Amino acid sequence: MSAKHLMIVLLLGLMLPACIDLPNMSETPTVEVDETQGVIVNGIPTLTVNHFVGTITARDGEPGRITANLTKQSRAESKDDAQAQVDQIVMTFTQNGTDVVLSIDGPHTLNQLTQGPSAELELLVPPGTALHLNLSAGEITVQQPTGDLEVDVAAGLARVFMAADASFHLVSSGAAHISSEFEDVPSGLAANIDTHIGDSPTQALTFHLGAGEIELLKAQ
Repeated sequence: MSAKHLMIVLLLGLMLPACIDLPNMSETPTVEVDETQGVIVNGIPTLTVNHFVGTITARDGEPGRITANLTKQSRAESKDDAQAQVDQIVMTFTQNGTDVVLSIDGPHTLNQLTQGPSAELELLVPPGTALHLNLSAGEITVQQPTGDLEVDVAAGLARVFMAADASFHLVSSGAAHISSEFEDVPSGLAANIDTHIGDSPTQALTFHLGAGEIELLKAQ
């Protein structure tokens, strides 16, 4: 874990319950700006996302294209300060064939937990995309991934909806608590889990959480 992630874990350690909501997510943003970018991919991509603070939601979209809808937000004492923070949030795609990296960079402030910059990221990815989602603090929600999924969160919540009959290889490490609607998934502290769920696992779900909550739910 990086020094930045370790600092965030230490700051959140005394504040985070088993189920984590980033406090500033419930407050009205002082400034909010939307941005959309996308890339064309010929084939089944591997997408790595590096996001500083906020939320990530991901689900299958159209074949051959990755679309990222970003809502930049800041909560500050003045609109000018909030705008200055939002201006420092930058979304960048880099691509090498089917290997794609999406970076959401932004400023970190000492009062990040109660006000400051964050970003809500919505991802639409081609079916079968392998996802590697990295988030310093916040929430990740993935709707019925059809490729392998790896989640790395320093402090926060990782929620994944799977088909009711899904089979998968589950790996987890860290200090997160896990809850699941799938039988045979160990409940409680999710440290050092390595197990197969279902009769014929076809994909891998891997979680690395420094602190927080993992939820495995059945899609309706």
